[in-house]
Amino acid sequence: MSVGLLLTAVACGFDVQTLQPYTPSDGLNADAGGVKIRNLMLLSHADGEAILSGSLVAYDRDALNSVSGTVVKADGTDGSSLTSSMANPVGLGNGVLVVLTDRAPIVLKGADLKPGLEAKLVLTFSRAGEVKLTVPVVDANLPSYQTVSPAPSATPSS
Repeated sequence: MSVGLLLTAVACGFDVQTLQPYTPSDGLNADAGGVKIRNLMLLSHADGEAILSGSLVAYDRDALNSVSGTVVKADGTDGSSLTSSMANPVGLGNGVLVVLTDRAPIVLKGADLKPGLEAKLVLTFSRAGEVKLTVPVVDANLPSYQTVSPAPSATPSS
């Protein structure tokens, strides 16, 4: 009887798998300066270009003003710089969820950008400041992501 109790007690630890944080998604989660960043990733339909996908929530008013970064090559070295285009800053209200693909897309481009790699991103917020994150570049042609597409841009293209 005491052997069974001892084995049960030994199995109860503070580092067990069920007590470890787990993000059931491909993207990255982070909290920075009052902004919650959820499931952040780059979705790439073709090499050299991707859209920023994820959700943002701020405790107080804030805005995402810019996104920049660098591709991380397969060997871990820095690749090409990423350029981004944003139609407007992404306004964040008190506790309002903003899904980045529900608005005009934030498009990032870089010569080395392709699915399967990672990218070091710098998100610049009005109040939260700069947030540095390494996010995955996910193949947007996979069945799980084929239906994800950004809302069309508010400005017509010529």
